[in-house]
Amino acid sequence: MHPSEQAQPEGGARAVFAALAATDSDEAALARLAALITGPGDPAIERIKQLMQPASPTPDSPSVPAPSPWKSPQERVLAAAACVGRLESVDHDYVEVVGTAWLVRPDVAVTRRRPVATALNQLDRGERTLQIALGDDTSIVKVLEVLYLSPDCDLAFLRVAPQPSHIELATELDHHHDLAVLGPAGDPAEAPAGSTAVAAGNWLVPGRLVEIAAQRLRHDCPGWPRGVGSPLIDLARGQAIGLALDGGTALPAWLLRDRLDRLLR
Repeated sequence: MHPSEQAQPEGGARAVFAALAATDSDEAALARLAALITGPGDPAIERIKQLMQPASPTPDSPSVPAPSPWKSPQERVLAAAACVGRLESVDHDYVEVVGTAWLVRPDVAVTRRRPVATALNQLDRGERTLQIALGDDTSIVKVLEVLYLSPDCDLAFLRVAPQPSHIELATELDHHHDLAVLGPAGDPAEAPAGSTAVAAGNWLVPGRLVEIAAQRLRHDCPGWPRGVGSPLIDLARGQAIGLALDGGTALPAWLLRDRLDRLLR
């Protein structure tokens, strides 16, 4: 007796065998399965082959989920890395690296207060200019204006020539997400423990949050000179959760957003 045409396979050779074994002994089912594999079968076997094919979509079939709009974590990190660079002070033909800066809006960069305040008088007199060498240094962004120097923390905002992308400031912290300081790479001998080189000339240095306060975050990401001033990144979202400072501390994203919103209001 052949299997009924109503038999539903479970998938692959196991499905065919299950259908055959439903009406024959195991020995007979194995023999017929061997015949199917090695040569053409009878009409019932051909029917089983048809049942094994993926079903054609029907109006009642479950819809296939649309592709997620979220980028993969790697893509998010690469996109963020392209927005981080060296803050450089330019005196005629001499270029000095004075810190790290990153784009928090297409036309605004964030950095530490100290290097900007130190050069402010020369900037005002036109003796120096500032620029940001993003990523692998193929993109040099001119600083147009010092927008803000914080009176109470190591924070500054710079107006820059508009760029195609920036790093979003996180609106919340998720303790289940991995995080890392994302900053410009330096001398390989200075590479922090656990660091990973990423595209566009940056190092990714992972860690975790150890303390959260209204005005300050603490983390255990290993430090290096150019990591100070870099973004502390939520790797799952590719968003900045803070501005990394000395000693494993960071200014939280909500403080940066509040100051920037007030400034541009």
